[in-house]
Amino acid sequence: MCRWKMSNKKNVIISGTIALAAAILIIAASIFAGIAPHQIQTSTTAQPTSFPTTQSQPSQTTTTTQTTATQPTSTSTTVQTSTTVQTSTTVPSGKGIIAIMFTDPPRLAEGVEAVYINYSKIGIHFERSNKTHGWIWVNKGGSLNLTSLVDIAQTIASLEIDSNVYVNIVRFNITGAVVTYNDKNYTAYVHTENLTVPIIGGLEVVEGSNALLLDIQPTVFNMGTEDEPFFVLSAVAKAYPVPREEVRDEMPVPGFKLMLKDRLWWHRLRQMHASSIEISSATLSSDSLKITVQNKGEGDVMLRLVIVAPLYTLQTSKDRGYIPKIFVGAAIFLIKEDGTLQPLQLTYKQNMGEEVKSQLLIGRGYKLMQGSTAHFEYIGKISFEYGIRLRGMPTPTTSGNKYLVAVIGDGVADSIVVEAK
Repeated sequence: MCRWKMSNKKNVIISGTIALAAAILIIAASIFAGIAPHQIQTSTTAQPTSFPTTQSQPSQTTTTTQTTATQPTSTSTTVQTSTTVQTSTTVPSGKGIIAIMFTDPPRLAEGVEAVYINYSKIGIHFERSNKTHGWIWVNKGGSLNLTSLVDIAQTIASLEIDSNVYVNIVRFNITGAVVTYNDKNYTAYVHTENLTVPIIGGLEVVEGSNALLLDIQPTVFNMGTEDEPFFVLSAVAKAYPVPREEVRDEMPVPGFKLMLKDRLWWHRLRQMHASSIEISSATLSSDSLKITVQNKGEGDVMLRLVIVAPLYTLQTSKDRGYIPKIFVGAAIFLIKEDGTLQPLQLTYKQNMGEEVKSQLLIGRGYKLMQGSTAHFEYIGKISFEYGIRLRGMPTPTTSGNKYLVAVIGDGVADSIVVEAK
């Protein structure tokens, strides 16, 4: 039997960074400092990093132009949308061109050296002063090495739009992912494929060059073994307008790069808009698990997994925020939409990937609202058996032993060490 409840917290604080061996953070505007000319890629022939060859290579992404889309609920008139990809910075009179830039400080599982994604169907939602609105879609897809974008913003597409409109939402798809792990490439299961991202503060389009920056925040964790890994990528994103006074004419050129490292405004904004959770308490016994989790960052967060692992099975540091390198030998619980904890058990080695995938697709996870606290409770026998059929018998919970309790969500994670009662 599982029970939960939630209460609001008035004082929201920003917690420290989360170190994962498993997946996130942000940007937006204050004073956008530039970089030296030799650091800027301005060639119009610049291409995104190509997708690597994998052990199990995903199919190639194909992108089609989308000219209609489901509109947000509104009583206003929807205007006809169109798709325009800009390949130069020459903009007709009365038009604006928007550079769409990606950046990414990923949280990676131990042993992961690189994360590549395929993306497609990039679109922006706009509104006019006369209440009409619509979508414009970029007829472009591509591949990116997310680990190459730490403290770097790169233009991946641009589009032309009328000036004097208001842009408030960005959408894009992650259609595939590959993880480089111990010098080998593996296809990763993408748990969050379609991302709809509100633009913090919105963007008033002016004639000439404009820019939006999307901070992709993936969490990557291994639900397989060290020898036969099964990686899951769960991502969220945040979007910000680049300040008007900092926009450059060359920004809309695909491949343009802007260095973000050591910029004070960058670090301040990461703190202001960071998503974070904190496990304020946890107790464990042979037949019960209780966890209290607080949302101490900005915005709502989606919580998906609880991991409980004996400390002796862990191979790295036990610092707060740590997630096990692999989950074999742990107790794993799915956090369902109603807040109940559902044990995740592996039945067959050869079905590990498909079983995990099907279980993760059962529910959306639990949404923890900004500034709120959730109490999760599981009553029943707890043994450490995930993947254990690969090597032996399940291990029961032992009073007096220490265990790591971790909670993982989209772009957030935290962990603490508890002593079993």
